[in-house]
Order: sequence, then structure tokens, then C-alpha cells
Amino acid sequence: MPFEPQEIRTQRLVLQTQQKHHASALLDYYTRNRTHLQPWEPTRSAAFYTQAYQAAEIERAIEDCERGTGLRFLAFEAGEPRIVASINLSNIRRGVIHCAIVSYAVDAACAGRGYATELVRAIVSYAFDTLGLHRVEASYQPENRASGRVLAKNGFIVEGYARDYLFLNGAWRDGVLVSRTNDAWTMP
Repeated sequence: MPFEPQEIRTQRLVLQTQQKHHASALLDYYTRNRTHLQPWEPTRSAAFYTQAYQAAEIERAIEDCERGTGLRFLAFEAGEPRIVASINLSNIRRGVIHCAIVSYAVDAACAGRGYATELVRAIVSYAFDTLGLHRVEASYQPENRASGRVLAKNGFIVEGYARDYLFLNGAWRDGVLVSRTNDAWTMP
């Protein structure tokens, strides 16, 4: 199906699916937050911090959206051009599971303002109400207590602990596995 940009509005934020015109803003976001995001993300090559790389990533995001396997949103404060956060629904699966994985990051300058909680609340509602998913999963590194609090505030429950779960920042990292299910789910 052809790509159609999606937008979600919260009390303070506007979430937009990544689009071609976002490439320079996305590069600016990652450049500003290089050190801040480093502990929680894969090791980035020098090429990652180029406009060409970000444009190619946006193309992949659009392809995922067209296939129905993922949605990558950028968050802006209303009326502002600067990205303050990102949130993704990836690995969207249908069939007998109707599930996706949520991941998110907030600009260092905006940390502590409740944006992550607001973003997760909005994306879970979108996943359940618009996409018709039954389950949203996430994981966080045990030392990232702030992320654990964000997910708990949004009704995610701990399901387990995975040793050497994700290769982030140059090493295998443990993960706390959490999920939230849609109690009102009906067959689409």
C-alpha cells in the first residue's frame, strides 16, 4: 500500500511519521544527542551522522510503513521545527499475535519533562485503537530505571529478564522484557 504520512497529537507534542523532508532535522537530532543516546543504542558509524545516511534511513522507514511492518515517528513541540523525541513501532506482526515492539528516545535537553511518558501513552493508544494490535512489547536495560518507570506508568508489566539480549554501545546488554496487552481487542 502506498505510504501515507501519519500524525498523532498529544497535549504538548505532534508526532509525525518520518518523511523525506525530515532528513536534516533528524541529522540535527542525532548529532545533538550523540553522547546522550550512546549508552542505549547500537554503535554508530561516522556515516550515520550524514544527511545521506538519514535520508536512506527515512526511505527504509517509508518501506516498512508501506509493508505494514513498522512505523517510525518523530516528535515535535507544537509549532516548532526541532525534533524533541522519536518513537517507533517495529516488528509489527499479525496472524495469531497482533503485536509490535515499541522503542523511544528523548532529546537530552527535554529529559525529565514527561515527554517519554506522553509519547508511549500516545503510541500505545495508536497501536491498539488505530492498528488493532493486541500486544505491545518493549525492553530496557536494567540500569535505565527512567525507562522502566515510563513503561510502568503506561501499564507495561515485567515479563522477564533476558541476559545478553541486545548488542548496544559495543557490547551485549541485558534487557528487562515488558509488555502491555489490549483488553478490549477484537478480531479486525
